[in-house]
Amino acid sequence: MNRSVPATCLIALACTALIPAHARDDRGIAAPAASRVLFESGFEPFEGYSPDFDLSGQNGWISIGSGGNGILAPPIDGFQGQVAYVGFTPPTGSEDLLNVFRPVALTPVGPNLPVITFSVSFQIFDSTTNQPFFDDFRWSAYNTREERLFTLDFDNDALEINFVLDDGQGFRPSGWKFEPGQPYDLVITLHFARNLWSASLNEAVIVHSQPITTRNAKLDLNEIDAVWAIRQPGQPGDNFMIFDDYRLTALPIEEIPPTLLFIGQLTSGPTVLRVLGEPGVLYVVEHSTDLIHWTEVATGHATSPEGTLDLQDPTALRSDHRLYRARSLP
Repeated sequence: MNRSVPATCLIALACTALIPAHARDDRGIAAPAASRVLFESGFEPFEGYSPDFDLSGQNGWISIGSGGNGILAPPIDGFQGQVAYVGFTPPTGSEDLLNVFRPVALTPVGPNLPVITFSVSFQIFDSTTNQPFFDDFRWSAYNTREERLFTLDFDNDALEINFVLDDGQGFRPSGWKFEPGQPYDLVITLHFARNLWSASLNEAVIVHSQPITTRNAKLDLNEIDAVWAIRQPGQPGDNFMIFDDYRLTALPIEEIPPTLLFIGQLTSGPTVLRVLGEPGVLYVVEHSTDLIHWTEVATGHATSPEGTLDLQDPTALRSDHRLYRARSLP
């Protein structure tokens, strides 16, 4: 099916003038040596996954609701090996939700493992002319009391990315769009000690420093669900979401490493940089031309509820090129 895609579709944010403050792996996740993988799967045959069966029921995966879910064998453009999927095959009745998940039942709050990262590669495929309806696909976090903490929603009708908290206020726009048929790498970071979560897509921050719970729900994690949400019960599309490299990792870090964004240059000369950090943390931005010697540009506290901070480099015009980094200070 042919659908026009908005020109503002999400692309990976990349700027050679910016580098992260901490060493990161290829998914952009801070990777201290003592991190612990809680669960990971590439849905491969050697792990015991078979395309002959639903994903639910294999290796501890569970489903709530009915409808298509399973394993697809290669070749699949942009992915290596087998992948999991939700969607495509309609539910047996008029159900409008299918949740597929693998419980981990972790209570991370404490001095040792206060931060959890969830990473996954996924792609949403459009409906065909046979079933011309467009549904939503989601990633939802639940605690061990089976209370939904938050949801990141990909609306395959409007091609918008939205999120939902547990405050009953409904969907909030992230301000980002996505493109069906495009592979994405998603990373969600949950800082339980500070009750904050953030999300990035292809390393671009799409949700920043939102509360994990707004109503004092239990701060632990049981699962992150792959969800097919049918917009018109009884009229599901045959759209579907594939996903791969599903991983949950516990990190023994006290804060989430900041992200640095290039905002622009003022007509008077200074470069404006935005730090996406955590509320109340003191940050410094530094510049370099050789990645060896660093010079302080500016410092400041992230006093906004979202933990954002704008700083300026008043000496930017003195150099043809500069590399920047942001880091927290004690």
